[in-house]
Amino acid sequence: MAHTGLYLSLRCTAPVPLQADFDCAPGELVALVGPSGSGKTTLLRAIAGLYQSPHLQGSVRIGHAGAANNDSVWFDSQQRINLPPQQRRAGLVFQQYALFPHLNAMDNIAVYLDPTSEKALKTAQSMALLERVSLADLAHRLPHELSGGQQQRVAIARALARLLPTELPQPSPQNGAAPISRTPLPTQAAHSGVLLLDEPFSAVDAPMRQVLYRELAQLHASLQLPIVLVTHDLAEARRLADRVVIMDAGTTLQSGPPERVLRSPRNARVAQLVGIHNHFASQFLQASAPGGMGTLRWGTHNLHALDKRKIDDQAAVTWVLAGDSVHIMADGAGVDGSKAATDNYLPCVLSEMLPLGEICVCRLTVPGAPAGDVVTLNLSTAVLRSLKAAVGSQLVLHMPPSALHIMPLKAH
Repeated sequence: MAHTGLYLSLRCTAPVPLQADFDCAPGELVALVGPSGSGKTTLLRAIAGLYQSPHLQGSVRIGHAGAANNDSVWFDSQQRINLPPQQRRAGLVFQQYALFPHLNAMDNIAVYLDPTSEKALKTAQSMALLERVSLADLAHRLPHELSGGQQQRVAIARALARLLPTELPQPSPQNGAAPISRTPLPTQAAHSGVLLLDEPFSAVDAPMRQVLYRELAQLHASLQLPIVLVTHDLAEARRLADRVVIMDAGTTLQSGPPERVLRSPRNARVAQLVGIHNHFASQFLQASAPGGMGTLRWGTHNLHALDKRKIDDQAAVTWVLAGDSVHIMADGAGVDGSKAATDNYLPCVLSEMLPLGEICVCRLTVPGAPAGDVVTLNLSTAVLRSLKAAVGSQLVLHMPPSALHIMPLKAH
C-alpha cells in the first residue's frame, strides 16, 4: 500500500474496552457497523483525540503504510505521543450536529478556520464551503432557523473547514471588496486529514435522509480524504461504504466490502450482527460428497457445500445462505433426479408473502428441515407471477453449493 490514509490500532481495558484495527485510504469511505454500545463512537472520538484514558494503547496516524514520520502520528503509546484535538486534522460531525446556537451558519464554519486569516478570507472560505453543501443562500440563518437536514449540512461544512490548508489563495477583489461567494476551494490534493461522521443521518426523516445520502456520495466522490462513518444501520452502510468494519464489544470482528461480508461472515456472531435471516445450524461431514465437497446434515437433508475453512469431520457448524444465488422453480419443473441429489434441489412450501412494491418478502418452509428453520427470500413480484405462486404453493428451492457459506460454531 503506497497511499496516504488513516491507520489505526488501539487497545484499551477501561473504562471502555477496545481491540480495534483498521485503515482507510484517501477517497475511501469505511463504515463502522455494530449495535449500540459496541464502541463505534468511542473509536471515532479516539481518532479525533477526544477520548482520553491512561489504559489506551496503540497508535493512530495519517501517512503511508510502514512510515515512521512523527509528523503524521496523532497517537502512539510507545512513543508517548498524544496530540490534542486541535492539532489533529480531523473533521468530526456529531450525531446531534452541536452547532453554536448564537452563531449563524457562516460563522459556525468560520470559527473552525485558521484564526490568523483575515476576516474577508474566512468569510469567502465559509461561503465556498456552504456552496459545496448547497446552503450559500442560508448563510445568515441561525441553527434554530434551519431544518434538521440543513443543520447537518452546516455541520459537514464545518468539519471540512478543519481539513483545509492553513493558507489559501486570497480571492480576487471585485469593486474594491472581496467576494463572499463563488470562491473556489482547494484542489483534492490540498486536503489532508480525515472526515469523521457519527451517525449523521439519525436525526432527520426518511425523505431528507435520501437527499443527504446523495450529497454525501457526491462529497465522497470529490474529496480524496479518508472518511469514517459510524452507523448501526447496515442498509445505510451498504449504500454508502466502500468497506464495512463490524464491531462488537469494542472489538473489530471483520472488515471488507459490504457484499462480501454479507455473503461470507467470519463467524456466527458476525452473521447475527449483520442481520442475516438465513442462518442455520447443522453438522458437517468432511469430503463426503462428490467432487471433494462436504455435506451439511440439515434435518433429514444432506446438502452439498464447499469446505473453504477446512472444518473438522462431524463438527457442529452454522451456515448462511446467500439469497441472491438461490433460485425458485415451480413444483414438477422436471429437475433430473441425479442433479437434484448433487446440487441441492429441495421441495418447499410458500408459507408467507409480504408485498413491498416490486419485491415480496417470502418465507419458505422446507419439509424435513429442523423445526423453526425457514428460508426467507426477497423475490420479485414478476417471478412470483410467472410461477403463479400464492401462500400454500408447492415450489422447488435450488441452493447451489456455492450459495452455502459454512462457519465453525465457535467464533474465532
